[in-house]
Amino acid sequence: MALVFLSPGFVFVDHVHFQYNGVLLGMLVYSISLIMEGRDLLAGTVFATLLCFKHIFMYIAPAYFVYLLRHYCTVYRNGRLNMKASVGRVVKLGSAVALVFGVSFGPFVAMGQMSQVLGRLFPFKRGLCHAFWAPNFWALYVFTDRILSITGASQLASSTRGRVGDTRFAILPNVTPLFTFVATLVAMAPALLVLMRRNLRPEHFVQSLVLCALASFMFGWHVHEKAIILIAVPLGVLTMSPRVLRMHAILTTAGFYSLLPLLFGVQELVPKMCVLLIWTLCSLWLMRAKVSAWACLTRVERVYISGFGLLFVATELIPCVFGRLEFLPLALVSVYSALGITFAWINLAYDFITAP
Repeated sequence: MALVFLSPGFVFVDHVHFQYNGVLLGMLVYSISLIMEGRDLLAGTVFATLLCFKHIFMYIAPAYFVYLLRHYCTVYRNGRLNMKASVGRVVKLGSAVALVFGVSFGPFVAMGQMSQVLGRLFPFKRGLCHAFWAPNFWALYVFTDRILSITGASQLASSTRGRVGDTRFAILPNVTPLFTFVATLVAMAPALLVLMRRNLRPEHFVQSLVLCALASFMFGWHVHEKAIILIAVPLGVLTMSPRVLRMHAILTTAGFYSLLPLLFGVQELVPKMCVLLIWTLCSLWLMRAKVSAWACLTRVERVYISGFGLLFVATELIPCVFGRLEFLPLALVSVYSALGITFAWINLAYDFITAP
């Protein structure tokens, strides 16, 4: 846990880029700990409060909904469903959540401002990707479109130029908010499969949280690179097998490296390099599943992680080599990081579904 909350994600985003994710993710860990203790009603209430603080936690709401429905609201007595007890628990949980949302949004409803609130919570008028692409599936998609547009000599301005607004592609089909919503739901299927186990345990809930967050990160609309922290925190609290530890090493290295462009000043170059390097070395050697994380990695995975050193030299120390292609260093950071995160997502989904 010390490595989780001393991670570069919090240092870069909370203490330099200025956010308050540390407080909210502390609430998330508290809610997870309540789940682990079997205090489901209080855990759901804390999460509802968390959701009102910052709507990015909607990424993991399906995991909470399905788990609480199965583990808390569904009551069996002598092997049979007890409808009275189950309905009673549904009413308790629903009342607690309704009270939290009523306190949060009631004043806006009373003043007739809910349309403005919803417009700010779901800004679909923004483009598919942020100006600096989050390292997800869409980063690979828009980079491919850019390569195809160059080779095809297309003159259409596309999102691959880093603009925020309506997203149009030169070669590949355009992507709508509805399509990303459907893609995200489909990608969440492994998370929900984990929660469909007959012997459902709190550990399965945390696994489902990780997969829900990853699905939303990979396929969501206008995802920010900072959302990687929402994946790293619940993944860090899991009891790790060697295979999960491997994926943790790849995902956190790629995800936290993708945050470096947020600190673009020359004076920030050495501090951000030192913070990321020290934390990465500590996590690779101190996080263990009988052996260190570095020892768990395959040769190809070690080469991939080491490749971030070359990427840092090319994009941070000698960016002049890219000439007039000023956005290419950012694109390379997003694409290279996206490859590792995609690989980790696929492997974690397989591991969590097949694990006993």
